Amino acid sequence: MGLKTRVFVSDVDNLGDGRYCAGMGVEMIGFPIEEDHPRFVSAEKFKEISSWLAGIKFAGEIYSHSNVDLSTYDAIESVLTDNPALVKDLTGHGKTLIYKIKVDSFDAIEQQMAMLEADVDTFILEFDNDLSAEDLNKIKTLTEEYKIIVSGGFDEDSINNVLDNATPEGIALKGGSEVSIGVNTFDGLVEVLEAIETDEWN
Repeated sequence: MGLKTRVFVSDVDNLGDGRYCAGMGVEMIGFPIEEDHPRFVSAEKFKEISSWLAGIKFAGEIYSHSNVDLSTYDAIESVLTDNPALVKDLTGHGKTLIYKIKVDSFDAIEQQMAMLEADVDTFILEFDNDLSAEDLNKIKTLTEEYKIIVSGGFDEDSINNVLDNATPEGIALKGGSEVSIGVNTFDGLVEVLEAIETDEWN
């Protein structure tokens, strides 16, 4: 079994999420690695979690400041941020940069993407409302110039329509919270992943 598209799961802070994602064929999981983040994952905890996972890539999530010692997170390949002030500082560590933009206006995000494209490998476009046919067309146009991952704006019933009509590089989902050891609340993640399962590995 595999997934119909590339999937990035952010806000992972426990082994249960990580093992589930790896088993489902998720390509990359992100860990919050700033100490002031409510779901902060220390370098020690990251090593403990990542040592149990195979066949999956890791990203570090940095939103407020660039003084995180990335050398202590040696298995991390990419860095995710939504802060334009950090872009230049985060590009000097040999990690690919993923930049998240909350979409209010397509015109505004196109300007932002054009300014950042030299440093950014992939853009995550985050939506609050259900994606319309017009939204899907605009996303598809952007995919001709940029690597686009779509976050939000879909559920298990609409995700395949989004993939078929917007043709993004992939989708982004959020990890669940661990209510007790080994017991997770996945908050819709399971349903979406099951909706895009295929009989073949990508």
